[in-house]
Amino acid sequence: MDSVVAAAQLLGVDLDEKQRSQFQRYRELIELRSKQFNLTGHKTWEKIREELFIRSLRVLSPAGGNVPTQEWFAGKRAIDIGTGAGIPGMIMKIALPELQITLLDSTQKKTNFLIEVVNELELNGLEVITGRAEDLGQERGHRESYDLVVARAVARLAELAELTVPFAKIGGTIILPKSKGIEDEVIEASAAAEVLGAAPAITIEVDKPGDSPPDNIVYWMKISPTPREFPRRVGIPHQSPLIERTES
Repeated sequence: MDSVVAAAQLLGVDLDEKQRSQFQRYRELIELRSKQFNLTGHKTWEKIREELFIRSLRVLSPAGGNVPTQEWFAGKRAIDIGTGAGIPGMIMKIALPELQITLLDSTQKKTNFLIEVVNELELNGLEVITGRAEDLGQERGHRESYDLVVARAVARLAELAELTVPFAKIGGTIILPKSKGIEDEVIEASAAAEVLGAAPAITIEVDKPGDSPPDNIVYWMKISPTPREFPRRVGIPHQSPLIERTES
């Protein structure tokens, strides 16, 4: 666990003994339940440590990298869309205990696992919800209610925009870690971001902590209310993303 501790320190986060124990127990639960709940394709601790734990800590790098992490995240309410095994939301919560966070996933088995983790680690200020972003994004108490919205997902940005931006309050930030080479995706998603109330994207390459390939973290700031019709019904953002189409 020393490498996880060192990775957090690079971001200005000093993990105490309780947090170190929580990370250790979280690791044990992932390894114990992974096959049962289909949590991750990573089979070894080395891969889990690097790709899930340390790489998730990159989300804690504030845009621009000039503000200490704990100060930048202090007092904020966050939601992790499509959290799966709790990536990156559970990592964020353990590293920054004062962060209020909701973990959303549509698979009951995975949310059952997350509830087990919350109970085992005795975490407060963390809510686990089984549901779809398309539905929850229309509900009072969640729509335009979060300071931070994160999603570490494989969907294209134009789809992710509709699944994330409606949750952010005015002035809130959407944080989307993606692999390198996403310039075309950012351009493709620009129309969706504008329609949904976000300012143009800022993309920052983050290669630390860890030895994994660099991530491009996409930041959208919410600057105006999302029109009431968004997000659309389940499945539609995937089938018909908000892409500006040109005449042929």
